[in-house]
Order: sequence, then C-alpha cells, then structure tokens
Amino acid sequence: MRTRAWMLVTWLFCVVVPASAAEGMVFRVSGGGVPSSYLVGTMHIDDPRVMGLMARINPLIEHVDVVAIELIPDALTMVAVGAATMLPADQSLRNIIGEDSFDALRTVAQQRGLAAPMLDRLKPWAVAIMLSMPEAAGGRSLDTEIYLAGLARQRELVGLETAAEQIGLFDELPLARQALMLEEMIKNADELPQQLEELTRAFLDGDLDRIERLAHEHYSGMPPDLVAWFEKALIGDRNVRMLARSLDLFRQGRVLVAVGGLHLPGDSGLVAALRREGFGVEPVGSP
Repeated sequence: MRTRAWMLVTWLFCVVVPASAAEGMVFRVSGGGVPSSYLVGTMHIDDPRVMGLMARINPLIEHVDVVAIELIPDALTMVAVGAATMLPADQSLRNIIGEDSFDALRTVAQQRGLAAPMLDRLKPWAVAIMLSMPEAAGGRSLDTEIYLAGLARQRELVGLETAAEQIGLFDELPLARQALMLEEMIKNADELPQQLEELTRAFLDGDLDRIERLAHEHYSGMPPDLVAWFEKALIGDRNVRMLARSLDLFRQGRVLVAVGGLHLPGDSGLVAALRREGFGVEPVGSP
C-alpha cells in the first residue's frame, strides 16, 4: 500500500551514491538580452549526497547578484514557524486524533526519537511533516547552504514566499482533514524510506519526468479531496506565485533561484512556465 505522501513528495531522501555522480536539477536561464541566470531544484534535507551539489552551485553564486529561495530562514521567520505549529492551550493532539491513533503515533515517534508529550502540543499537519522527513544527518539542508553561501558573498537575498503564506497552506485545512493526513502517515510509516529513496535517485539524476511520475504515484492513494488540495494549493498555486515573483529577477539577469524540486517538472512547473515566458531553460552539465 502506498504511503499517503501528501507533503513529503516535496521533501525527498537517501542511499549511497557518490556525490560527484549526481546531476541534480541545475538549469541555465537565458534570454531577454540580459546575462544568464540559474534555476536550481532543491531537497529540504541534509543528505550528504544532496549537499555534494554545492560544489556545482557555489561557482554559480559567484556569478550572480541575487540569490532567491523559497523562504528566508532568519531567526524571526523560524520563531514564527515554530509558534504556528502549536495547538491552542485548550487543545491536544491526543484529543483530536483519538487514543488509538495517538498510541500508534507514540510507537512511531519512539522509533524516530521523538517525545510523545511534545507531539501532543502540535497541530496534526506539523506532526505529519515531522514524520515525513528523514532522520537528520546532523547538517544543514541544501536550501540553507545556498542561503548561507549567498550571505557570505554579500549577495542580495530574496524570499519567494513568506512564513505566513507557507503556514497558511496547512492552517486553512480543517482539523479533521489534518488528522486524516497524520493517521495515514502513521499507518504507512514503514514504507516512507523507500519512497523517499526513489525520489532522491530521480532528483540526483536530474530526471524531471521521473520525479513528477513518482510524486503522482505516491500521493494518488489519498482521498480525492486531499489529492486536489495537494495539486492545487501545495504545487500549482505556489508555482504561479513563485513564477510571478521570480520573473522580474530573471528579466534583470544574474540571479540564482532555488526552489523545491517538485516545483520544476510538468506543464505547470517553473521550467515549462519560464519557457512560455520566452526564456531558454537548459540543464547545466556537471563540471
């Protein structure tokens, strides 16, 4: 049975392949009579293989004036995100999902080194995201490394979304629907590593078609209303928003835009959308 992978397909995962063999998702964006820019697909994890892509990305940052990522991870943003995951004082996760589901969550949480009392204070969507992510390897995500590389080189840093916009995607869901997503994640937790591995291999190969196909396979087992929400709110609407906010940057040239890998493939993805806007978008080969 496929995991109901609603959110996790945007954040991928792992098996050992030499980092130097990874193609990744790095594209040169050209046209409009301005210097070339770059579009980079990322994974929001600290997998060492993924971090190996910084060897290709760092030289590109040297040649741009602006670095744009989904969300600027400054202290104020992180505090806002953390606060937004908490339930009101008069609510608990145990009461929302029921004793049986909470007991099952406790078992999964223990395997992941997560404390059940802490989870009891979190919104269902926040716990579902925590379960969807691989265990941390102790480093920073690729997105954070790109941000820090831009900061160290004193590049202009731009966030394509705000914390309020990202949080609102989940807070707008009724608690019952959030609970359903969490329960599916709990029931199918054992299958998650393999699915994340499939996505990671596709990412490291730079295979947009395979990423899109795997994503659809992983979340197609959800109830139809959740599939529709995933495709519209988490992918489609955000693609439109990020395209609109990055177009002016691309038209000025010398920008590197880095977004989650699932925002690149398909007719509504950023690669196809930029081509419709008249830009040339071509893969940048390994050095």
